[in-house]
Amino acid sequence: MNQPPPKAAPDSLQPLSATSTGRSERRPAWRLPTGVAPGTWEYTQAESIAKGYREFIASTPLVGLDIRLLLESLPAPQPQRQTRVLDLGCGDGRALRAMWEAGYDVLGVDLSQPMLRGVTAGEHGEALRNRLVRANLVELDCLRSDTADHACCLFSTIGMVRGRGCRRRFLQHVARIVRPGGMLVVHVHNRNRWWRDRPSARAWLDSLLRSLRDREHEWGDRVYAYRGLADMYLHTYSRNEIRKDLIAGGWQVERLIPLATDGGQVLAGAGWLPGWRAGGFIALARRPQ
Repeated sequence: MNQPPPKAAPDSLQPLSATSTGRSERRPAWRLPTGVAPGTWEYTQAESIAKGYREFIASTPLVGLDIRLLLESLPAPQPQRQTRVLDLGCGDGRALRAMWEAGYDVLGVDLSQPMLRGVTAGEHGEALRNRLVRANLVELDCLRSDTADHACCLFSTIGMVRGRGCRRRFLQHVARIVRPGGMLVVHVHNRNRWWRDRPSARAWLDSLLRSLRDREHEWGDRVYAYRGLADMYLHTYSRNEIRKDLIAGGWQVERLIPLATDGGQVLAGAGWLPGWRAGGFIALARRPQ
């Protein structure tokens, strides 16, 4: 359940009309899983989103860099796949395959059954078939405590969780599941990059003002059209917000790696105003011993 950044975003939810996704009637809000926005639910159910997903994101500059930083940041795997990494929001298995090839044992979690079918249909599909769980990231009680060595949540998947309380609950679950001393690698988009770009600067300001008058809206929430979906939801973070949320979730933040605006490389001159210049961050955090 991974998502590239929106190019522009309306400031309110729009009704969703029939599209090429071929999905059934929209589920009412009271039936949505905790922390799942209406557009996100449609995203997870649409076969058309999963079909061709790998080709769709192939030109995204972040693809490749995040995997490289993930493998560089994780401790080397123990022999015979004794090191298990949890991939939260694994999508079609992009990171799962890379970690499997590097010698890790893996467990992929995603709410989208079509995406999980894409994992089994791809490279190493047979090996990964029994290493997949369909679950909502906010409700991970199905996974026992201290059963993974490390975890990752890439491509702004945490931003697809609606509500700060829900995002923190997710991080608390991961801290429970990962053994003491284990690493978490998580990617977020930087909300403060939008102030420099039109029309995104208007959306950035509108989001700030709306957050002051609407308790259901948080600064950094964005709703935008995506591949036939009228109201895809994504929360974009500030540098300080992701740090605070990781700490509240039970993690020690070791490093925040600022990325260039397009996400294709680490930000040059990273020590100079990264909170305003970076396109996003890859956070490295550790569960306390």
